[in-house]
Amino acid sequence: MVKPQRIVVGVDTDGSTDNAVSVAIELAQRFHADFEMVHAVPSAEHRSAEVAARELDAARHTVRVHLRASLPGAMLPWLSEDHRLLVQAGNQGQVLLARAAQPGAGLIVLGAHRRRGLLDLRSTAQYVLARAPCPVWVQEGEVRPAKRILVPVDLSDESMGALQRACLWAQHFGAEVTVLSCFETPEFSYSPDAPSPGPTYVIDRVREDARAHFEQTMAAFEWGGVKHQLHFEESHPVSAILALQDTVDLIMLGTHGRTGLSALLLGSVASAVVREAQVPVVTLRTGSRRWLMPD
Repeated sequence: MVKPQRIVVGVDTDGSTDNAVSVAIELAQRFHADFEMVHAVPSAEHRSAEVAARELDAARHTVRVHLRASLPGAMLPWLSEDHRLLVQAGNQGQVLLARAAQPGAGLIVLGAHRRRGLLDLRSTAQYVLARAPCPVWVQEGEVRPAKRILVPVDLSDESMGALQRACLWAQHFGAEVTVLSCFETPEFSYSPDAPSPGPTYVIDRVREDARAHFEQTMAAFEWGGVKHQLHFEESHPVSAILALQDTVDLIMLGTHGRTGLSALLLGSVASAVVREAQVPVVTLRTGSRRWLMPD
């Protein structure tokens, strides 16, 4: 499903999700999609069903009051229909994923994600990014038109699928696409007393072969009339992506969905970009492949 039929956005009352709600409403309008706001209330043991129901009603009222005060006036009609706001007891990430698993859900929108400490393994964003059955839009900063979309690719089927989706979205946004391919110079391990690992022309040849393959693949790609430009960089993907973020409004990339300590110790391009980017990031999780880009 390339164009979302239903957009699910996580909502809180501390202001961290206000821009996420605004962009989700704009996306719902642009894609002619349904729209649902989800807020989770921590569950507690040893309370009656009547008390739990009162707590949910109170939380629903608090969320509505906050949204009416924070959303632009033109967006307030989206709050008038009760079915658009779901308040449930439980973990926010689990509640969001449960709603996203329902038929028709094609996009999850989250507020900005920032590392809160060395072992930031339980945040809602990290949890959702690793398990989402559909793309996840993480809204960083103010809402602005997505006129320039950056798509990092490694020419795998999965990353080319992300590029295809970006082009289809670009048609809806009236946007242009920048495609980034990164070449990382191989690192050799050898003793200081040993001879040089080899002449530099070997690496030069590999680099030029990678550039040629990238350019040939892009030349054969079906762009659907979308304006585009290509960047081939000799750099680590995260560094190259972040270096280009000031020139774009949105980053779209694939992620293998690695979680927990493996994400912390092994690294993840998607996790690092979501954590560090100053523009919105859309991730497309792929479970069939462990790596989409070099880590």
